[in-house]
Amino acid sequence: MKEVVKEMTKRTEQAFVNPGARFGLLYIYVLIIGLIIGLYYISNLENISRQSVPAVLPDTTAAVTDLTVKKAVSVPPVVLSEISKPTPNLIAEGEKVYKTNCASCHGDNGAGDGPASAGLNPPPRDFLVKENWKNGTKLSEIYKTLQEGLPPSAMIAYDFLLPEQKFAVAHYIRQTFIPGAETDTEDDLKALDLTYNLSAGVQLAAQIPVSSASILIENENQKKIENINKLTEKINSLSSEAGYSIFNEVVKNENTALTFLTINNEWKKSEDSFINLLVNNVNQNGFNGAIYNLSSNEWNVLYNFLNKLI
Repeated sequence: MKEVVKEMTKRTEQAFVNPGARFGLLYIYVLIIGLIIGLYYISNLENISRQSVPAVLPDTTAAVTDLTVKKAVSVPPVVLSEISKPTPNLIAEGEKVYKTNCASCHGDNGAGDGPASAGLNPPPRDFLVKENWKNGTKLSEIYKTLQEGLPPSAMIAYDFLLPEQKFAVAHYIRQTFIPGAETDTEDDLKALDLTYNLSAGVQLAAQIPVSSASILIENENQKKIENINKLTEKINSLSSEAGYSIFNEVVKNENTALTFLTINNEWKKSEDSFINLLVNNVNQNGFNGAIYNLSSNEWNVLYNFLNKLI
């Protein structure tokens, strides 16, 4: 290091005497500075390579919306060739439905400025503007919007309305607000009919939240388990009877056998029904192959024993 300093001092002195030496001195200084920067970079390489900004992870804690409670509904069939035409009665019905369900957001004039529209993002549809409709302005397309909604916007599904009501309000919106609404082809209406079974009508089952359904299933299973446990206790209390010995001889899994007999009540009609049920489901119903060796009398004893208990 001392030699380097001496050499630098010597070259510095020469630089003042010889101008050409100044460039050589400058080169050495640049080389030393570059060497220092390189050593600093290497010593901090680990820190430089680290990500100082935390990674953005997807939010997996967002609440999942459960199903809502819905009653069973019988949706009556409609005659599509008739209901697809905007009759005065349909328009009048559509106006009632619109004012009851739609005007609060879309406004009485259809401009999307109803009292409930404040703060909605995206804002409610302005029916007076023909452009940028998500599903379109055809009768079939407005029906789809009413049936399915437009998630994640505030436009909910109006599937609780009857088909006739949805057609009525669609006619009302098209005739009252939309400038030059598009016309459906026959294929459009046929596709709508096939999608929602409009001409056939449907029976919609009731719906309850998954959490409630889980509780019901757990309660039902618990009741079944308690019932089987009671049957087991009752059978064990009759250990002195002949039917008890035969039952233990032909049963592979007591809980499975009792559950099988509890679910299938047809065997209680007759002894023949009982024998056929057990013989045709061996090893699946909790019984074993020993039942094939039972005599007629033993079958009779076993049937009467179980029929009395279950």
